[in-house]
Amino acid sequence: MKQDGLRAKLKGLRSVGVRVGASTLYHSGVVNLFRNVSQRTRVELSQGKVHPFAVLLYHRVNPDEDRFFPAISVKVFEEQMRYLARNFQVLSLADIIRRIQHGDGVEPLTIAITFDDGYRDNYTFAHPILKKYRLPAMLFVATGFIGSHLLMWNDRLAWAVKNTEQKNIVWQVDGRKLTLSLENQEDKVVSLNILLEELKAWPEAKKTEILTNVVAALGNKKQEPSQLMLNWRELRTMAEEGWDVGSHTVNHLILTKVESSQAAKELQVSKDTIEQKLQRSVRLCAFPNGKETDFNTNIKGMVKELGYQGAATTLGGINGCNLDFFELRRWSVWEKHLPALACKLSYLYWRAKDHGKDY
Repeated sequence: MKQDGLRAKLKGLRSVGVRVGASTLYHSGVVNLFRNVSQRTRVELSQGKVHPFAVLLYHRVNPDEDRFFPAISVKVFEEQMRYLARNFQVLSLADIIRRIQHGDGVEPLTIAITFDDGYRDNYTFAHPILKKYRLPAMLFVATGFIGSHLLMWNDRLAWAVKNTEQKNIVWQVDGRKLTLSLENQEDKVVSLNILLEELKAWPEAKKTEILTNVVAALGNKKQEPSQLMLNWRELRTMAEEGWDVGSHTVNHLILTKVESSQAAKELQVSKDTIEQKLQRSVRLCAFPNGKETDFNTNIKGMVKELGYQGAATTLGGINGCNLDFFELRRWSVWEKHLPALACKLSYLYWRAKDHGKDY
């Protein structure tokens, strides 16, 4: 744990350096220069039928500051939305895809805002801010959790780790032994992140078995939160007031970790459910977890056959001339410092001038 503490201190020093540098660029106007250069380049490239755009990915927005359930604070989220409204052409992801597929293209510095999963705080905190700045957004929901008291597996694990009174956990599976400290909050957060990454690697059926055993071993008796996710009434209101809604499967299963028939069912049932509940077509989906190992050519073909017109990943970067509608790149936003976000976005678009490549 001493090494972890040293790493944390070094990371903190680097973070301070980044913040100082970003603030200097932001307040000196250099960021605006990057953006203006990028905009001129984008106009030239759009004449060549290249339509670069970025897609931001959020999950939760709330004031809780709970390290076990990471979220962007309400204050930070509003700062970011105000900045986007003033400096970018914000369109829904569905609208961007529709424009490109119809040959209409998109304007320079176009950007989309997306959310995954379907947490209630999207309605409580994010929705009013997006309405305030008249910004569209796309929400990819795991339909099996909407209107239920169920927790997704990662939240079940986080709740159990947060509230356990155990001082450590020994995880032994398939000949492997892993001992993790739970002495204090810092240890718990570190151990939780290790467990989350370990579990993602397993087939879904095995993951569920391991999760059940780990949660039982943690011995937490505190009742799980019952209203973490949206209900259909709230989701319907959001859809009526500017949100697009897409599929994130039914049970948030990693599609490469289940049989093809089950993957197809997850994608089909979620699409049908949203269309039936909201009375509107579902054109896009997002792959759960969304990394390179979480989808493949077969999954992408399946998505297309089921009538989707695009699929979002969690692969970072900007979508440019090498655009694949079924492998859309998104950038997960965890920046708390607005100048850092502004610099990253400006640099991202500026780099895209290099023949409109994806980054």
